Amino acid sequence: NQFFDKIESTLKHSLREATETSGSATPTVDAQVQAGVLLAFVAGRLQRFVRSGFKRLPSEHLEASLTLIL
Repeated sequence: NQFFDKIESTLKHSLREATETSGSATPTVDAQVQAGVLLAFVAGRLQRFVRSGFKRLPSEHLEASLTLIL
């Protein structure tokens, strides 16, 4: 849990800075939502990697996937 908490915290911080510069009315809420979605994506990719016997890489089709969720 500490691993994922640290990732989420780092994502929130980075995303909060990005949304503040974009002029969002609710930068903190936007950052929290985006960080949650990205963390769920990362956790899912890691889980799929383990369940596949370490054959399906977490980076498989990464650019296309990130384009869809971002």
